[in-house]
Order: sequence, then structure tokens, then C-alpha cells
Amino acid sequence: MHEPMAAVKPKRLVEALERLWQERLRLVSRKLGRGYFGEVASLLNSASDYFVPKFTNATRMLKEQLTAEGINVWLSVGCLEEFATIASVAAARTRQANEPYKSCLRREILTRARFIQQWTTSDRNFDHTQCGELVSVARKYALPRPWRVVEAVASARGLNVAVRTPAQGVLKSL
Repeated sequence: MHEPMAAVKPKRLVEALERLWQERLRLVSRKLGRGYFGEVASLLNSASDYFVPKFTNATRMLKEQLTAEGINVWLSVGCLEEFATIASVAAARTRQANEPYKSCLRREILTRARFIQQWTTSDRNFDHTQCGELVSVARKYALPRPWRVVEAVASARGLNVAVRTPAQGVLKSL
């Protein structure tokens, strides 16, 4: 009898392969850095810093994070791509010296996912100095917001008379 094999999930496989690749790159760069090839190691590090952001799919990461957070609001592809682009630019800008790009990007993606959750579940005002760019994207793509129920107020309505017609018909001369 054949034993059933465990289902291999593509996401987990890709993450394991990326982690293995990063470990191998670090090991090779350390070995090269110890010897005469320090310049080659710095070139290898800069090449990996250049290529890793290019091949990382930030839009897919944002979509997965929104699903993990339980946010089930429909977002267009353009909206997702724009939020992901903002996150990847912020990740490149705020990345620390020894921090891997993916962990920095994941942190920025988490921040964007929380913004989308707060935007779609609350009607609070957002500070434009902190998240003005995110607010403009949310308004550009018309992300839904909950309605604010205002306290009912009674108002007096005046008597409006549009037109009064005469009691008898008007004759026109020809």
C-alpha cells in the first residue's frame, strides 16, 4: 500500500527556498569577505540588494496579509498595486543596515493592511501629515467607509407654493 504524501503548499515551499537562498548568500559572502575577495563580496551583497526587491511580489504579499487580517473588502488590482508600491518604496527608505529587505517590506505591508482595515471599518479622520498618501489612494479608488449616523434634528419646513393657476381658463387671441 502506498502511504499518502503530505500536500506541499507552494507558498511554504517558496518561503523555504527563499530562506535557504538567503542563508547560502550570507554564508558565501562571509567566506569571501574573510579572504582577498572582500570587494567581490560587497559586489555580491549589492547585487542581492538590487535583485531581491525586483523579484519580490509586494502586491501578492499585501493580498495575503489582508486575507490573514480578515479584511474582506473588494480592492481593485490598481489599488492593491499602488498600496504595494508605496510599501516597497517605504521599505527601501526605512531599511536598517543589517535588516533583510523582505522583513522590512513585510513590516510596511502590515502597516498598509492595518490602514486599509481602519479605513474600511471606522469613520475616524486620519492625520494627513502621517498618512496623507494612503488617504489620497483610498479616496482615489473610492474605498468604502462606514456611514456616520448623525443625531436626528427636527427642522421646520416652510410653505412652498410653486405656481397657482387661475380658476378660469385664459383665452388667447389669434
